[in-house]
Amino acid sequence: MAIAQAGRMQCMEVWGGNQSVDRKLTTTGLDLWVYSQPHAASRSGGDVYYVSSCSSGRITRLLLADVSGHGEVVAARANVLRNLMRRHINRINQASLVEAINDDFESESRTGAFATAVIGTFFAPTRTLTICNAGHPSPLIYQVQNKKWIPFGSEQGASEVERNFPLGITVEQSYSNQSCKLGREDLMLCFTDGLLEFKQSDGSLLGEAGLLRLLSQLDCSQPERLIPELLQRLDPDQERINAADDISLMLFQRNNERVSFYDNLAAPFRALKHFFRRQ
Repeated sequence: MAIAQAGRMQCMEVWGGNQSVDRKLTTTGLDLWVYSQPHAASRSGGDVYYVSSCSSGRITRLLLADVSGHGEVVAARANVLRNLMRRHINRINQASLVEAINDDFESESRTGAFATAVIGTFFAPTRTLTICNAGHPSPLIYQVQNKKWIPFGSEQGASEVERNFPLGITVEQSYSNQSCKLGREDLMLCFTDGLLEFKQSDGSLLGEAGLLRLLSQLDCSQPERLIPELLQRLDPDQERINAADDISLMLFQRNNERVSFYDNLAAPFRALKHFFRRQ
């Protein structure tokens, strides 16, 4: 399998959607690899992915969601999510974004709209990653110091990784977050349940334990190869990967980039331009 196409995020950019993709992105602070394949080679699917970069580049925001419905229904939800990501692009605290997404899905609950999602914010100056899990499979983190993949949050001593209700289930739901410092060579892998529900050759589902076992066999020193090699281990012929459901993965690692003098200088003007466009 080929290495993902590369691209650099610009300040104030929101990138993503719900189409097939295999791409590497770079922001000030993170290198990311995003892979998504809709079910049965469909043009678009129920998995939605977004990455945004703020007016200075110091805030990178991530969203990976599994949205109920198909076709135009999901496309409409994906556009709403893009707009909400843009509206909250400069806020370090992601609570208002999560609340806005939940309120929007709840207002559409009569149509059965809901989603599981992982929403994350990486703040480059402090190298802090904050994750909100709304009923989604737990992200996995590779700690280079321990050379081991574990569910995110379990390193903090929790007996069970904290998850909130899916988005759109309950109005005025208070969503909790978990935070950590991201080490230079640490990796974070987010994914939709299509990965865990992949049916193996013996008929069993992969599950979290199976995924952890496969990841433990891969070389984490070359993150650009991790998703391709994982998919190759799952299905050497690449014919069954998305046969039963959409499948999406988002892998990221901290880089050593700092906010440039120019971006610091230009940030207030970009933010003002963004503000007046919303009026």
